[in-house]
Amino acid sequence: MILEMACQSVLKKKMNNKLLVNINNLADIETYKKIGITNFLFAVKDFSLSNHTFNLSELKALNINIYLNFNRILDTKEIEAFKKIKKDLSFASGILYEDLGIYQVLKDSKIPLIWNQKHFVINSRSINFWLERVDSAVISNELTKDEIKSILENTQKPLIIPIFGYNQAMYARRKLLTSFGKAKKIKTNYEAHLVINDKHAFNTKEIGNETVFNYHLPFNYLPYLKDFKEDKIKFYLIDSDDKPEDIIKLINGHHITSNEQFLSNKTIYKLED
Repeated sequence: MILEMACQSVLKKKMNNKLLVNINNLADIETYKKIGITNFLFAVKDFSLSNHTFNLSELKALNINIYLNFNRILDTKEIEAFKKIKKDLSFASGILYEDLGIYQVLKDSKIPLIWNQKHFVINSRSINFWLERVDSAVISNELTKDEIKSILENTQKPLIIPIFGYNQAMYARRKLLTSFGKAKKIKTNYEAHLVINDKHAFNTKEIGNETVFNYHLPFNYLPYLKDFKEDKIKFYLIDSDDKPEDIIKLINGHHITSNEQFLSNKTIYKLED
């Protein structure tokens, strides 16, 4: 209880300009604004891996700080299509990108760019390389608390820390659930639960022609915000499909079942000779 109260107090002080919240429904914006949140993240139709995407035209009409999340890996045709919307992106307060092709298209624009390759933003040398070229980067949520602290201390600009969401284990540009159903001659849905050793392990979604595997429990770093220096952080990112009512409860210290194993367990993989 004491930890939850401390977390709530710390977060309240930072809320107005430090939280960046993913939006799944435009009606949710007013709910978040009532508690002081002013920065919002949106997936964009055709260029984002999400069940909730928006057209640029409807986002332009919003009088808020808009950040666009281009988190798909694009092929050559899709990069050419992206070039055609470049002129329509100037309203954005910032753009998070996964595909380096998007950086190449936008590097000469005046739009603040944010490096967001989920499994690559893991050390200060790589991050500083990109910070010479972009505005910020989203730290991978596969790092220990000490690794995060070290990165924050040794990078040139404030960074973005994901504080609530679901760890992405894999992303494939293939319709894996559809292919599985055809191979097994069974009917499959666009969502499935992957079970390993009789235990629920991953939630799997097929979105368009792509498939994403997320760990079934969320990570929740809110209780640990006091351990990081605020001046080293640009935003605290909440990227989730959860309803705003549940997110607000979380912000206010509500306990949930979560998994923060990466904060205390270093991720090391040995390459065979």
